Amino acid sequence: MAAACHDDAMPPDVDESWDLILSWLGRHSPAEAALLRPPADPRDIDAAARAVGAALPADLVAWWRRADGQAGKGQLLPSLYSPYPVREALHSRDIWLTAWNPAAAGPDPDRFAAWVSELDRAPAGTPCAGAWLPSWLPIAGDGGGDDLFVDLRPGPAHGCVREFRRDSGASDAVLWPGVAAMLAEVATALRRGVPIRGDRQIWVYDDGSICWDSAVGRWSAGGSALVLVHRLRERYAEVVTEVRTGGFGAPEGTWPAEFIAAHVARNTELLIATTEALLAGDPEPVYDNSDAMDPATLHRYAAAGLGALADQISFLGSRLCELAEPLNRGRPVAHVRIVDHGQVIVDGRQGWLGVLNALWNRQLPIRARQLRALRR
Repeated sequence: MAAACHDDAMPPDVDESWDLILSWLGRHSPAEAALLRPPADPRDIDAAARAVGAALPADLVAWWRRADGQAGKGQLLPSLYSPYPVREALHSRDIWLTAWNPAAAGPDPDRFAAWVSELDRAPAGTPCAGAWLPSWLPIAGDGGGDDLFVDLRPGPAHGCVREFRRDSGASDAVLWPGVAAMLAEVATALRRGVPIRGDRQIWVYDDGSICWDSAVGRWSAGGSALVLVHRLRERYAEVVTEVRTGGFGAPEGTWPAEFIAAHVARNTELLIATTEALLAGDPEPVYDNSDAMDPATLHRYAAAGLGALADQISFLGSRLCELAEPLNRGRPVAHVRIVDHGQVIVDGRQGWLGVLNALWNRQLPIRARQLRALRR
């Protein structure tokens, strides 16, 4: 995929990828789609080229010709980035050059300026963590001071997409070879529900907004925020309703409904055991979800049938909610080992409230959605 283009030819995959993204947003996240702006004014695109003093990559121009970023804060690009309108891209670039660079220059600004000038002539993709280079152009921001940018220095990596953080500067890694590659990967991740950038996977909230979860974040929300016990009760009730409704079809490469229900039941037992250990003052409580992912265990639990599993989940969910209430008075910590899709994604001490918050915020909704998908 030729993402780092140097001429005016429009890479054919930009339009194709963007059409796929728009189609997915229209079906699954109208709220995110509503933030997209009309095509950029050609004069703004020309102004961006003049500002950086170089021809813009054809794939970036093609993207801006389809949409001038987003109005408001979205999360279309992983993990938290909202595409900039062209004018906001230039405004962000000005801030980096006029505010961040002087602060980084230290006691010898002339030497700093010479160093910046030297690095600005280096091949695109060359690491530079201590300055914002004039040949860099932001394309998206996270609303908190971090940007995605295209590196417009010369060389084979011209147009590559990298990340700039306000606290640490530019990362050494090239995230994508160009905008076209970025959009193609986002389109695939949306349509197929597969991870992007290692482990980021799309999540659509009930209100239609989206975010890109990490594999860890789907099991442990982190932090010490109080567990919203009423939401936990609601999520268990939702799963129980789905299990009792029945009408499930044969799965395609996923767990059958009986295994999904069996997993929720067994996992809740494990969560209860750790929570009870914490309340009893156990100094080294352990939660290991591997038994709730084991096919032999799921097969054994599934033998009880969906009706019995629904009753079991209802009882166990109520018990866990009762135990969670007193946990909110402290900051309990447990050793957490989490296995997902055969890989260990967490193995260490974690705040237990974060695990329970991820349970109602992600794990139980995931299981309810899986059950509904089997019914369709």
